[in-house]
Amino acid sequence: MQEITDFIRENQLNFKNRTELARFVSEGLGLDFTEAYVRIGDMINDGELILEGNDKLALPEALGLRKGVLMGNAKGFAFCKFIDNDDDIPDVFIPPTKLKNALHKDTVLVKVRHVGEKTEGEVVKIVERNNRNIVGTLDVVNDRLAFVKPDDTRISKDIVVRNHKKFKIGPNDKIVCRITRFNNGDKNPQGVITEVLGLNGNPNVEMLAIIRENELYSEFEPEVLAEARTLPQKITAESKRGRRDFTDLDIVTIDGDDTKDIDDAVSIEEHPDGSFTLGVHIADVSHYVRPNSPLDQEAYKRGTSVYFPGEVYPMLPKELSNGICSLNPKVERLTLSVIMEIDSTGKVYDYEICEGVIRSREQMTYTNVFAILNDDPEVCARYDYLVDKFKSMQKLHRLLYANRKKRGSLDFDLPECEFVMDETGHVLDVKLHERNEAHLLIESFMLIANETVAHACDKEKIPFLYRVHEQPDSEKMFDFFQFAGQFGYKVADNPEKVTPKQLQQLLREVEGKPCEPLINSVMLRSLQKARYATKNLGHFGIAAVDYCHFTSPIRRYPDLFIHRMIKKFYLRNKDKKEMERWQEFAEEAALLTSERERLAEAAERQVDDLKKADFMQDKIGEIYEGVVTGCTNFGVFVGLPNTVEGMCSLENLPTDNYILMEKLFKLAGTKHDYQLGQKVTVEVESVSLRRRQVNFKILDKKPVSEY
Repeated sequence: MQEITDFIRENQLNFKNRTELARFVSEGLGLDFTEAYVRIGDMINDGELILEGNDKLALPEALGLRKGVLMGNAKGFAFCKFIDNDDDIPDVFIPPTKLKNALHKDTVLVKVRHVGEKTEGEVVKIVERNNRNIVGTLDVVNDRLAFVKPDDTRISKDIVVRNHKKFKIGPNDKIVCRITRFNNGDKNPQGVITEVLGLNGNPNVEMLAIIRENELYSEFEPEVLAEARTLPQKITAESKRGRRDFTDLDIVTIDGDDTKDIDDAVSIEEHPDGSFTLGVHIADVSHYVRPNSPLDQEAYKRGTSVYFPGEVYPMLPKELSNGICSLNPKVERLTLSVIMEIDSTGKVYDYEICEGVIRSREQMTYTNVFAILNDDPEVCARYDYLVDKFKSMQKLHRLLYANRKKRGSLDFDLPECEFVMDETGHVLDVKLHERNEAHLLIESFMLIANETVAHACDKEKIPFLYRVHEQPDSEKMFDFFQFAGQFGYKVADNPEKVTPKQLQQLLREVEGKPCEPLINSVMLRSLQKARYATKNLGHFGIAAVDYCHFTSPIRRYPDLFIHRMIKKFYLRNKDKKEMERWQEFAEEAALLTSERERLAEAAERQVDDLKKADFMQDKIGEIYEGVVTGCTNFGVFVGLPNTVEGMCSLENLPTDNYILMEKLFKLAGTKHDYQLGQKVTVEVESVSLRRRQVNFKILDKKPVSEY
């Protein structure tokens, strides 16, 4: 729809009726009148065009409206986060009286108003309701009436239900209801109960609640499964026609011990002059998932696979993800391959992107490859015919890594956890996840492949989804500069023009010092969030001019889309009209896949918090050393070395008049204060599985001067 939006804006066609606008659009863009009329109707439904008066249409901007997503608050107000926020307008506060019955996560059109020195927003139109299934607890009034109190406190209204007598529901059961009517004004939404999950506080029930709350599904619709099951599970002679044959190369995959969906494989040749030929071979999912097929529509809706401890909610059915698409060892598989010629300094001086056929020699693990890189005699003997290849990979990785560092790539060494669980899913231990050189090696190869593909496709100007990470917000950088200055570090002179290299220099200066985790954490919070975009805006975090996600099409839709565009327009003839259609789809896909990624990450965090709370249930009264990881006006968060994080509320702090000093990441009182990174001793006071929260009491703290 972007094409029509741009046309209306450029030709000042606001305030036309639908028929008039369709005529102008069809003539100006060379569209069939009926097609233009229908697309304008879609734009009205999506909030891209607004009905003004009886029959006049206008772009939201012409009416002073902006499209955004609501972020609710338990107290009834909300903030609106604007979509396509090119001019970096901050999130706008919306008071309860101006919400127009919109709820948390709803897509809305907002009018921004200035009230004195304050800026407020008012919801003018609800474009899309994004809360259909609500997880909560039932509050029964009588046989005919009950309310569902949402678990998500950001949904500030209870849901009226009247079918509760059809279910056997206990007083502390968690249920799912589907909203059937949202109502206007102050009236509560209405809904029907669809499922009883079980007792509040049960770990498995709480896990299921997260899954339902985020509308995740492990099962696929019958038509999706039917299509998946019709696909061949072996490579046919027809499917190999016209492809490069790489089956004679020593190609390997390198993944975790329990990986089943293998997206990528690598090959390498080291030449006498110190140069390399690196092949990155990626599963050709687009060969099997055709545009607008049931498989494609489902993959687009899901956007990404979601990974929970011991469980995956996949983007594609296992017939593809673990079967014909997965680059399993010793069988032929179709790929989209990037063959890069890299000189002795680690610079790519030539490349080829092509459709290929591979046969992986081995399914290697990070553990085994790391052992080879460190000359483990037993593992080296087992894979003796590949040892030289892995040594060449190590050499190339170190060159590529050094080059990334040289240009300013930021490397945040933030702790990640892994869970040890029993057969029921109960957590036995939470451990730090260790990344070794084998992980970094594969990361280097995937990064250089992603950069090469983005560079190649940017040159050809084909429809594309770039992975972008924009220049940091100058205000946030200014605050970060002040924060780092407390520890005696100067970052740069101008927060508006800070470079990755300057931030990297700071990371080097604090490396190994007590304040390192603190500086890392605050710097990361001060950066923009990476997203998908149709314009090549560069990637600040890795200091790359060109970047995309190309290497994981089994689990990410943007990668699948890029493969499709490469095969359609990079490797074959460009059709201008078809490119325009795909460009329009790309604009929509950039927004949806970015949103699906954020939702998946949020769900994964929720499950991690639940598993950590489960682990801490029997630790009440135990004492730990931790570090302050967050300061709020209602208390401080404390993180333990194993990544478990707990809340220490104001009630559990020494009595004082505390003031939150946001820019200094500090909760300050007249006698006591707590600052991000400060070492503290805590006692586990309580655990709530329902809230996925561990509660601490601070027993002691070290002065800031000691770190």
